[in-house]
Amino acid sequence: MLINFWYAAAYSEAVTADKPLKVKMLGQHFALYRDSKGVARCVSDICIHRSASLAGGKIKGDCIECPYHGWQFNGDGACTKIPSLGIDGKPPARAKIDAYPVEERYGLVHVFLGDLPAEERPPIMEIPEWDQEGWRCIHLEYDWKTNWERSVEAGLDPAHAEFVHTGMKFAGSDEEYIIPELTVERTEWGAQQSFDIKTIAARGDLEHVKPEAAQVTAFASFHGPTCTETRLTLAPGQIVIQYMFETPIDEFHIKKHLVSARTVNLDPGFDKPTNQMNLFVAEEDRVIIEEVDPAIYPESNTKELLVPADKQIAIYREMIAEWEARGWRIDTRQVAADRGRIGYAIPCPARRTQANWTLDSTPMLPGKE
Repeated sequence: MLINFWYAAAYSEAVTADKPLKVKMLGQHFALYRDSKGVARCVSDICIHRSASLAGGKIKGDCIECPYHGWQFNGDGACTKIPSLGIDGKPPARAKIDAYPVEERYGLVHVFLGDLPAEERPPIMEIPEWDQEGWRCIHLEYDWKTNWERSVEAGLDPAHAEFVHTGMKFAGSDEEYIIPELTVERTEWGAQQSFDIKTIAARGDLEHVKPEAAQVTAFASFHGPTCTETRLTLAPGQIVIQYMFETPIDEFHIKKHLVSARTVNLDPGFDKPTNQMNLFVAEEDRVIIEEVDPAIYPESNTKELLVPADKQIAIYREMIAEWEARGWRIDTRQVAADRGRIGYAIPCPARRTQANWTLDSTPMLPGKE
């Protein structure tokens, strides 16, 4: 898992000023809440006093209060109150926890998990169609028991649809199901490719959603390690786009936040059948991906035989290796070995300028740059 990227932590509506929300990302727990101005906040969940879960506490104005001894921490991570020190007691400078940048977009609370300064951070994947006339955007959330890299690669793979998805079929005969040449363009934080496919008409419960076959132009891209876009142009002006924000819960579990945008069937009455179709397609992928073994792909591509159809996946693996070389990859084996013995925190930006932290930073694999 990689630090120094934005991750979707929760739906905006799930983060309130009533009680903290506990969320697990990158193998660590976090507490989300809204302060007195309604601003979403995210802090490390471990209280640096006696290691209680802050998410089990209360929200007091701009602060989150530990349920064990009432210590209060503001949205910047500073301890503002230690009741046992008395009314006039001043918390020591070391009384602080990691706090993370938060942005709300597209109905999601995005948290930057890492220590990069603002000017160096990768951007959040954009959804230009959000709130635009002529588009309908809806949400869908579900979990998979798999490694995040395997999950992301499934969304970038043009060669699997012929065999996994019963509602799709590539142009040409079954023996020539994929276009020989795939053009993949690398971007600053990812890569993109486009190709043509032929879909078949849906049958059964989903027939009312897609009653006819269609020639489709597909576009697939990834942005950072865990975000993808899949765009299907069904006909001129008829577009469906799947923006997927994948958040690793840990090394073997992932939460998927889908924002599905469409120019067809704009009436809200089509939202439920649209998500039924989305879940149907996702389930076809899930039963395959959750059985992939090893769940974590090999460190060398020589241990898996890639072909030209895997060009975008090969670039994805190259970029993951580049980000790992910057020292951004968590040492998950060390974290697992220390589970229950050592409390860690994903390093926040304040660690670049402040010293004397109570919790150790999550151990990282050594960079190569």
